[in-house]
Amino acid sequence: MARIENIDDFKNITSKITSFSHAYLFDVNSLEHALPYIKEFAKQIFFGKDYEKDEFLDMNYQIDNEIFDDLYIVNPNTIGINTEEISKLLLYMETKSLRPNGKRVYIIYGFERLSQDVSNKILKFLEEPEDNIYALLMTENYEKILPTIISRCQVLKLFFPTHNIDEDIINKMKKFLAQLTVEKKNMIAYEYDFFGEYMKDRIIFINIFDSLETIISETINKLSNYKCDELFVCNELLEYPINILINILDITNKLKCLIKNNINLNLLIDRYIIEVAEELSLCKK
Repeated sequence: MARIENIDDFKNITSKITSFSHAYLFDVNSLEHALPYIKEFAKQIFFGKDYEKDEFLDMNYQIDNEIFDDLYIVNPNTIGINTEEISKLLLYMETKSLRPNGKRVYIIYGFERLSQDVSNKILKFLEEPEDNIYALLMTENYEKILPTIISRCQVLKLFFPTHNIDEDIINKMKKFLAQLTVEKKNMIAYEYDFFGEYMKDRIIFINIFDSLETIISETINKLSNYKCDELFVCNELLEYPINILINILDITNKLKCLIKNNINLNLLIDRYIIEVAEELSLCKK
């Protein structure tokens, strides 16, 4: 598995590709950290090795922001891909590009999370590839991919260093979540114990919410029998159903987006505790 520290490491690998296959399977340790690099790979497919030239600047921006009309990204999240989404993807794969080069690329993020029925539908396109349509499949669980899928893809195994770990914050946030499962809304009385020293620094608060997201995500991964980093697993959250944790992850992401605004951080934490406590209370322990 090749270690990717930066874009130059990635280019050293992709520069060895002289012609593009119709399908690639990226076996990675972190989908989140891999996705920006996979988008870079898509740019190379679209525009060649000179994709960073000024003439491609606007289209590269569109790819980065997932608004390029010849790029389709599917994210099954922790549950899976629904019927509507797969119908959109299959329609996309059957249509042609309006651009002169005619290339279209689809990325499936977390391919192992697709049902076998959906994987078989994708397999049909891999067995009978259309000209100028390229599949970039990403997985954190290579062993769960059907052998028939693997056999029809070029496989690239990549490792990305994933965390700028502040262990003090990680451990404090795990304790916070653990106590929140017990105290629920009463936790507001204790919030200063966990957040008091950080209240004046919004940058640190982004790191705090990143840590909360990671803890909840890794706990969901463990419950789902996916690879997880045990450092981030909150054992107390393992007692809750996955759907409750997914809702809490959504709350965490939503409130993190408010940090850069002028919202009072004390009020933000109060709101976080109340909304998460309501989710936890839906599950009677």
